[in-house]
Amino acid sequence: MQTCPLCYRYRELVDSDKGPMCQKCHDFGEIPCESCHKLMPAGMGKKCNDCYWSQRLKHEAKLNSYLLSTALMRQAYIDFTEWFMVNKGSMTATLKHNNFIDFFVRCDELWGKIPSYESLVNEFKPNGLREHLTVLRWLIKTKQVVVDLKVKAQIAEEERIINLLAKFDGKAPCCISKYHQHLEQKLLNGKTSFKSIRLALQPAVDLCTQYVIEASNTPNQEQIEGYLLVKHGQYSALYGFVMFLNREYGLDMVCAKPSKDAVLKANRGEIEQQLMLLYNQTKPLSDKDQLIWLQLCMAYFHKVNIKLSILKTLSVEQCDDDEMIKLIFAHKEYWLPKI
Repeated sequence: MQTCPLCYRYRELVDSDKGPMCQKCHDFGEIPCESCHKLMPAGMGKKCNDCYWSQRLKHEAKLNSYLLSTALMRQAYIDFTEWFMVNKGSMTATLKHNNFIDFFVRCDELWGKIPSYESLVNEFKPNGLREHLTVLRWLIKTKQVVVDLKVKAQIAEEERIINLLAKFDGKAPCCISKYHQHLEQKLLNGKTSFKSIRLALQPAVDLCTQYVIEASNTPNQEQIEGYLLVKHGQYSALYGFVMFLNREYGLDMVCAKPSKDAVLKANRGEIEQQLMLLYNQTKPLSDKDQLIWLQLCMAYFHKVNIKLSILKTLSVEQCDDDEMIKLIFAHKEYWLPKI
């Protein structure tokens, strides 16, 4: 018992001049499909594979259409399955079309038709629509919806803001709630955008979650400085939050950029861990990992930050001592351990 190479049925095979095949394919050769009349291996039965899958798809799509209450949505679902079959083949469409019926059921319940792109994004959100990309592609190609990138970007930012605030499990500290209201008022006055609100909230939320700021408490100066040591790139975004806290709570806190030495000192432990990970990797290292090794060594041993793109252009000299190499940067020589 094996799979027949002609009809793909699992049967007892017989030997022939054309190789092993099932008894039916051997005795009858090719016969016409009763549906499309194209020749096919006799072992397939009455219908060829394409006709079998396409007829099964048509039957299953008709059954699924009874889940929809309006004639418009029933027809839309049938049209989608036909398009799906043309683009992906009858077998793939039959096996996967059930994955998309939920989209049509939801549209049927909410609108009774395919709505505008703005309505779809408002309901499903950009992340939700990604689960139905095949249906969305069909809607766009058949010109039933027109993608509005501005609407898509705005709703995506709204969703990111919701996800940020969800980190507090519904118990956001008062300072975050007030700051959010302040930013929303600026939005109503036309002085900011959803993206700017999200960028402003990001470090404020991170700061409060990192130091477990709850209820009516506010971050203190030490916590702000500690946060910026690790996330010094968030200085500009955090500045607005600190100034808001000063105005709202009568505080006198400062949001200042940490010095390079302070940043390097704070990150020293993390750099050391990364160096050890590279050191323990299987040798030889890839070209990229070798550059990262040099970058980390410069930061750890010489407190010098260099971008990888710049490191590619620098000359590295091998020394007589097999344990060291010499890097020349800005007309200076730097001795580094060799890996």
